[in-house]
Amino acid sequence: MSSLRSLSDDHSIPDWATTDSLASSMNMFYLIINAQIVFFMQAGFCMLEVGIVNPKNAKSILFKNMLDGLMVTLGWWLYGFGLAGSGASGQSEASADGLGTFGLEGGVPMVDSAAFIHSLVFATTTTTIMSGGVAERMKVEVYIYLSFILSSLVYSNIVRWSWTDDGFLADLGFLDFAGSCVVHLTGGTAALAGAMLVGPRRHRFSATGQTIAFKQTSLVLSALGGLMLAFSWISFNGSSVLVTSGTNLYLSAHAVLNTFLSLSAAGVTSVTVEFMFASSTYDLPITINSMLGGLVAVTASCVYIDNWSAILLGFLSAVVTRYGSRLLTRYQIDDPLDAFAVHGLNGILGTVWVGLFARKSLVTLMGKNPDNYGVLFGGSAKLLGAQFIGCAVVFFFTFLAILFACALFVTAKSLLASFSGSPNVVEEEGEHEDDDDEDDDDRTSSTTQYDAANASLRDKFTMQLRVSRDAEIVGADFIYHQGNAFELTSNQVKLYNQEKNAQHRILRRRAAAARGARTDMEGAGGVGGAADEEGGGMEMVETTGAGARL
Repeated sequence: MSSLRSLSDDHSIPDWATTDSLASSMNMFYLIINAQIVFFMQAGFCMLEVGIVNPKNAKSILFKNMLDGLMVTLGWWLYGFGLAGSGASGQSEASADGLGTFGLEGGVPMVDSAAFIHSLVFATTTTTIMSGGVAERMKVEVYIYLSFILSSLVYSNIVRWSWTDDGFLADLGFLDFAGSCVVHLTGGTAALAGAMLVGPRRHRFSATGQTIAFKQTSLVLSALGGLMLAFSWISFNGSSVLVTSGTNLYLSAHAVLNTFLSLSAAGVTSVTVEFMFASSTYDLPITINSMLGGLVAVTASCVYIDNWSAILLGFLSAVVTRYGSRLLTRYQIDDPLDAFAVHGLNGILGTVWVGLFARKSLVTLMGKNPDNYGVLFGGSAKLLGAQFIGCAVVFFFTFLAILFACALFVTAKSLLASFSGSPNVVEEEGEHEDDDDEDDDDRTSSTTQYDAANASLRDKFTMQLRVSRDAEIVGADFIYHQGNAFELTSNQVKLYNQEKNAQHRILRRRAAAARGARTDMEGAGGVGGAADEEGGGMEMVETTGAGARL
């Protein structure tokens, strides 16, 4: 109790914050009400993602997207807000070294509560972007761990470098109004790194390299999620002026208008290209992604560019989204939500666009260096160079940070297993033949376990980060979340039962081989029961009745 009494009880408000009470109140209200709208993006991401993935993983997707917001809040309070400094929505209590308030130092001062809330929802958005790249195969505990690392340690440093007056990217002249680079390239790069580490979904690519389409839960939910995100994006971009005084509300309205123009141009371009040059049909998923790509691209520049420039940017972003997605599948990188194409590549496009098309008058109104404007309008190439440097720094720092965090997770898990004396096992990545012959004893079990010491480095990484093969076959909802959000299809049940039958046969063969090897030395007995005991824990799924169940 004495330690509690020693904590500071200073919850006063400084004089400067109350000098103009109306202006201060309006600024705080502006940040808080817009933060609530931006937080609604979590619901939009949930609907978008759960609509695209296989219905057998719907509950798992919802669980991750809900939980990451909770983890980010704690991480942002502990470390993120302090590391971000004044770049976190202009927090006022940042010290001379650029750092702000850390939660363990006594909590967030009341004067910075609104800045904390507003910057928090931006951090949450960054983290949730990563979810799309690792959907349907990353373990929950790994994803939550990476959410904490990404928000509190990675994103917070990028914010300080880019959005504080003395950040090293800001010193170079780097401009990113609302986060095409700081938010979206960070989240998109984390999604790319995660997708490469956990590998593609089971049977996503054929032996000949063709991409196999998966069943989706509901494009109705995806369309709803896309519109929810577009709605929240108005506040995401518009509120980034941070204050309501002077010309800032006019700049906010200008940013929102450009946001609408880029969004619309991207969507119309996608529909036109799909109908005229692709399939003569209207593709809803690519239209949704193109709209989001237009929003991502204009986020950095919406306050700095002309209306016509925003329309042109939306047109190009639709092209980048479409062909960026194809580029990833060409190299067999499985990104279920096209998170890197939408957020990563368009984040780069939008950031570079500032260096090309930023208007001197708008840069000046924002209080930035008036000599730092678009090179196509006579500005110095310094800004364009700073934009490229910023993209490179964010990409490589985020990518390497996710790799290091995953390596640390796998190493810690291995050490804990060795200290506890339990074997560190990973699941063997065997091939599965999609035939109907349940008596084929040559079929390789996809859940056979072996010592991790004999696995390659890639196997150790992948299998420690990835859900079990059972979860991929019958769904993470069935294995990890106490039942499915939707009923299993008969094909999913059939495939799952075939896998279990294969496991039983392999265990029986191993037991028989071990029994034969020990017969000469120990005589018969004792081994047969091991097979029954080892295989007895395998549950089969019933297909009788209206739906599949245990």
